[in-house]
Amino acid sequence: MPTEGPGKTGRRRQLLRGPGLPGAVSPVGLTELAAVTGTTASTVARRLAELRARGALFFDVDVDPALLGVTVSALLWMQVSPAHLDAVASALAGHEELAVVAATTRPTNLVAHALCRDTEALHAYLTRRVAWEAVTRIETAPVLRTYKAATTLRTL
Repeated sequence: MPTEGPGKTGRRRQLLRGPGLPGAVSPVGLTELAAVTGTTASTVARRLAELRARGALFFDVDVDPALLGVTVSALLWMQVSPAHLDAVASALAGHEELAVVAATTRPTNLVAHALCRDTEALHAYLTRRVAWEAVTRIETAPVLRTYKAATTLRTL
């Protein structure tokens, strides 16, 4: 991504890119980012805070679910009447058991990834928390092994 010269916008783009690969921030401190952008560590800290406040910069944290007591992972394929799809998806997005909620273009038009402490907790979730009239069908697919998930890009 080209920078727009030494101006504020160009420095912000450099700050977001960092000294690593284009478009990716490497694990570096404020001092290293200041050197790359030609500013001070305090300026870098202030600009990062501004970007976070505007929602232009956010952090995704990947945690091993087992560290949180999760032993059961399941994909939930739901059939929801189209008139209720947005309301159901929005409600599900607030459930702490669900890591992902996404609309799809299939007869099961909503998919979610449930993370539960055990099979009893998954059963309780399915029968008590999502047993809504608007959800006309749920297919549950236990995840036996995850071969790839979101990950952090590391330089070699």
